[in-house]
Amino acid sequence: MGLASVSAIIVTALAAASSGAGEDAEPGLVYVFFNGADFTRPAETGLDAQIDLDTGTTINDYSRLWLGSIVAPIEGEVTFSVEADNGCRLMISDNLVIDGWSEDGPREGTWRFASPHMLERLRLEHYQRGGTSHIRLYWQWPGHPRELVPPAAFRHTASDVDRAATMMVEPVGAESVPVSAAHARLYTPGQPTPTDEPVHLAEGPYLFIDDYLIADSNNIERVVNVPERDPGIPNPIVTGKEDGCFQPYMTILQDPATGRFRIWFGRPEGDSMSRSVLGYMESNDGIRWERPARVLDSPRPIQFGVSVVDRGPEHTVPAQRYVFGWYMDGGFKVATSPDGFDWTPLNIMPVIYHNHDISGLYYDPLYERYIATVSVYRPGPAWSGKRRITMHSFSTNLIEWTTPHYVILPDDSIDPGETQFYAMDGYLRRGDLLIGMVKVLRDDLKADEPPDPPDAYGVGYTSLAWSRDGETWCRDTAHIFDPDPQKGAWDHAHAWIDEQVHVDDEVYLYYGGYARGHKVNRFEERQIGLVKIKRDRYIAREAGVEPGLIKTPLVVLEGEGLTLNVDARDGEIRAQATEADGKPLPGFAFEDCTPINTDSLTAPVTWKRPFSEISGKPLRLEFYLKNARLFAFDVE
Repeated sequence: MGLASVSAIIVTALAAASSGAGEDAEPGLVYVFFNGADFTRPAETGLDAQIDLDTGTTINDYSRLWLGSIVAPIEGEVTFSVEADNGCRLMISDNLVIDGWSEDGPREGTWRFASPHMLERLRLEHYQRGGTSHIRLYWQWPGHPRELVPPAAFRHTASDVDRAATMMVEPVGAESVPVSAAHARLYTPGQPTPTDEPVHLAEGPYLFIDDYLIADSNNIERVVNVPERDPGIPNPIVTGKEDGCFQPYMTILQDPATGRFRIWFGRPEGDSMSRSVLGYMESNDGIRWERPARVLDSPRPIQFGVSVVDRGPEHTVPAQRYVFGWYMDGGFKVATSPDGFDWTPLNIMPVIYHNHDISGLYYDPLYERYIATVSVYRPGPAWSGKRRITMHSFSTNLIEWTTPHYVILPDDSIDPGETQFYAMDGYLRRGDLLIGMVKVLRDDLKADEPPDPPDAYGVGYTSLAWSRDGETWCRDTAHIFDPDPQKGAWDHAHAWIDEQVHVDDEVYLYYGGYARGHKVNRFEERQIGLVKIKRDRYIAREAGVEPGLIKTPLVVLEGEGLTLNVDARDGEIRAQATEADGKPLPGFAFEDCTPINTDSLTAPVTWKRPFSEISGKPLRLEFYLKNARLFAFDVE
């Protein structure tokens, strides 16, 4: 194919792409020039017709990036190559095509275009650290020789200009967001569903963690189901002395192909108290790990944070299957990997700036977006002094993030002493609920009196938080997990749950434990342990000898059956379906229900009449409890 033919295709593609786009595309790429080689000290922005830059030795220590789109010249695979001194990185449609950030790194990569009649997002990054500097972008494909990508192939929109303009402003930390922009609530009893319309309940579990599905209850107590330490688990399962554990942050994933457990955790970089490297081990049972720990060479450096997301073996770009998030250089940074071992940063700069060195990453499968958890240290109207508090930001491509918003906030009128929220992590989605574990810090408390050593301070425990819309979070003031009260225990000062792993009928809760205080002997006394709970059993609705009753708002059950997550070994639970006014539906009254008197995660509810007669119809569910605990129900 000759150059004239390629130009014709590009012109046709531009017309087709622009006609269907929300913005008009103009020639050229938007660039941003920085006086620092690490994308700091922004200096100017403008347009370049193509990537063909040679600054010689007139400028030292700078960085530059280009934003816009590239026109697909063909349907099929195109090979891109870059000549650059010192480093470069090419992304197309938010996928890393060339990672040449090191001087001896790759300078070539391929991208498959689905059609010649479309625009693909492009981002090119470049830096120089003294001496000569140049960068040029080429392409080629079968039947077409290598050539400098022509100006006709590049386009930009007003959105690209706006993005470049925001980069011209020195980054502002998340802590500058007004506290009024908060999506944070406290759990208080009696907060039912806010709508009078029937709540449609599709297949899935529905936990009684809050009062969303409780319109009324009588003689029922809400009880936090505190996980019990099991002497059969050899805690700590990851140690400070042998394994080099340095942080209370970790990721544990169960490989979908092998079933083996994989753990990433923080180890110190040398004797530094603020620099980390990734440690890695594997296990057949999630308890006993194969040693010695492997130390990963990348990414470096890391300050704190160990959040790994597995996007699965079917991810569209296998080289970027795994994503890693951590804190460094004043903010939250992101890298990708094909296997969880060798990591490539997506951006040299933090994608979110914040002033407290704790951050995390989670992918929410329901809303199909990434959640960055960032911690900030700031004053506020409801608390005295500065406190550590928690924020969230969303992204679909890991590069562009929403303005962070507060999800966990302290309140001196409710929270005792100097309550601080060090972080939230351990996210697990169960039906319409996203459940998180809040690391609460009380630096005004001591694990022992007198403390050991004399300057030891700090007690940490874990509380629950949850969200139904993925954005607004409700925090429970009750503790779900406390340090071991036994003096001398490895987790006597801190017990911070950082990871939830769903394993068969249980949830494995991995936590960071400290022996004597917040800053005491961090090289040996920050270790990882494990406790377990049965699935969905965070909060129980409990009745004793005197029976209790729970009534739901109007609901529509969209399924083929109903099961209960219950412990009724010493009593019984029955259910009935009623009309809006509370009148039992024929065949679905308490007396028509087979009593449930077992301990089961999936106890079936059976009435005299088939469930199909009430499926899809507005009704209320009522539960009768005696000497029993009800955790959740499932629509099947």
